[in-house]
Amino acid sequence: MKLICPICKEALQQINKSAVCANHHTFDYAKQGYLNLLIRQSVDHGDNAAMVKARTAFLNTGSYAFLRQRLCEIMQANPHEVLADLGCGEGYYTSAFPAKEKYGFDMSREALRHAARTDHSTQYAVASIFHLPLPESSCDIAVTCFAPFAKGEIERILKKNGIFIFVTPGPRHLFEMKEAVYETPYENEMKDLDTKMEVIQDEMIENQFTLDQDQLFALFMMTPYAHRTREEDREKLKKYSSLTLTAQFRIRVYKNL
Repeated sequence: MKLICPICKEALQQINKSAVCANHHTFDYAKQGYLNLLIRQSVDHGDNAAMVKARTAFLNTGSYAFLRQRLCEIMQANPHEVLADLGCGEGYYTSAFPAKEKYGFDMSREALRHAARTDHSTQYAVASIFHLPLPESSCDIAVTCFAPFAKGEIERILKKNGIFIFVTPGPRHLFEMKEAVYETPYENEMKDLDTKMEVIQDEMIENQFTLDQDQLFALFMMTPYAHRTREEDREKLKKYSSLTLTAQFRIRVYKNL
């Protein structure tokens, strides 16, 4: 175990059903197997049960499987043993990543309950990606899919020549759904990362898939649009018995110098 205590930064060791540091700070494993390493507890962190259910329902359609496969190919091309997934959610991608030692971090206990229950190849922990419970230079690969860029922590935990994989929606990701909902749909903005790491790969991948109305609504509810779309605009989706969409992702790979 490479996890460190979020209070004193000493190494954590598993003792029975707890993780304990040299200073006797103790964190219990949930029955599903994940650790809660948040110092300040709140019931409002991360995705709630409804959001996790919607995302799981959509991901189970296999519509984003091509992204998961491509990420695994990139990882297999870069020799590694220790991997950290920052903002891992319910573990859909993490569970497939090839690594001897894997860690998944997210703020949502609901998401990690699902992740730890279905994936026993990864140690999941409730923690902020901006305050990771990992030692310096401990990871060969760090990956972030659809979560903020935690610059300082990523550069801190990566070994020299370790790689960081950053996945964001492409400019026209799910554009057909935007056209169905909004009067003036817009393309996603592409921003460069402010980092000392070197870009070694930058690619755009896309794939089309068709969803029925229930699946379409599940997808909509797992996007940021769900929280900032008027109810009357959401209702527009109900007139579609099915809709063909384009998933477009930008994958950037950086090397830690």
